[in-house]
Amino acid sequence: MENLKAGKNIVSFKSQGVKLAGLLFTPEDFDQSKTYPAVVFSGPLNQIKEQMGSSYGKEMSAKGYVFLSFDHLGYGDSEGGIRDNENPFIKMESIRDAISYLGTLPFVNKIYGLGGCASGGYMSTVAVTDKRLSAVATVSGMLNNKGNYFGVMSKEQLIPLFTMANSARQKLYETGETEYYDAFNMENVPVEERKINEGYDYYMTKRAGKETNPNYNHLVPKMAMELLPLTNATEYAPYLYTPYIGIVGEKTIPTNSKEGSMPNEGEMPAELHTGVLTVDFYNATSEPKELHVIPGASHVSLYDIEEHVEQAVSKMDTFFKKF
Repeated sequence: MENLKAGKNIVSFKSQGVKLAGLLFTPEDFDQSKTYPAVVFSGPLNQIKEQMGSSYGKEMSAKGYVFLSFDHLGYGDSEGGIRDNENPFIKMESIRDAISYLGTLPFVNKIYGLGGCASGGYMSTVAVTDKRLSAVATVSGMLNNKGNYFGVMSKEQLIPLFTMANSARQKLYETGETEYYDAFNMENVPVEERKINEGYDYYMTKRAGKETNPNYNHLVPKMAMELLPLTNATEYAPYLYTPYIGIVGEKTIPTNSKEGSMPNEGEMPAELHTGVLTVDFYNATSEPKELHVIPGASHVSLYDIEEHVEQAVSKMDTFFKKF
């Protein structure tokens, strides 16, 4: 076993035959001869390990946890032929392999799961059948992609989206070329709206974009639009049977909008009203469970704004310690 130090460690592990790159955060007093609880983290769509995962890794390790943030297959420093491959099913396999990796570490005595945004759905779905996780948490969880597509878009809107993805898949098969597009329309956000557009302010600026994280790419393979609508963690919520805590920002719960009427990340200059997805999942899931709303927080502020991250971590720490 490699010699690990207190703080941030560069690690790697195998998933689906390729090497994935990770950051393993350990407590300040870390001693490999002792044992610690661990957290496996999987982040929002297209994110790499240095973004939301690193924000939570620093805070969770300060609470005494070993914390793994990793680049999914094809992302960041990880291997993988199709780059930035937002494939929920491949990502769920990699989450399981990350759990397996943590299970090989002699200083890990139990494992918890944390999913941010899109991975809130992936992590929760994995936890339905992977009982190596002692508890699972979501932060700003996008827990029902099926509803976000089929619940709010018409047949006339959906079919062109799917045929675009189908054409891209055919081109990849015939030529080996992967086609990408700006799924959240980040590049077309008007200049005057950029500071109030949560997605743009996080992903397209120094805050967390390419200037700070050169391996990050906001473009998504067009093929992803075949797969994202097929996932819905909320359908499995009654069968989770694993302790669950859902954490959302106060600004993500609209007071006068119908269920499922939230915009996508970066799509419009307003708070992202995604909290309803976590509320729906919480209402459907099995006990034990908790739901926490962080005052003043938005969907994206829970990625990296220190005061909001600290509150989320405190809630998770208290909940995890029960299990």
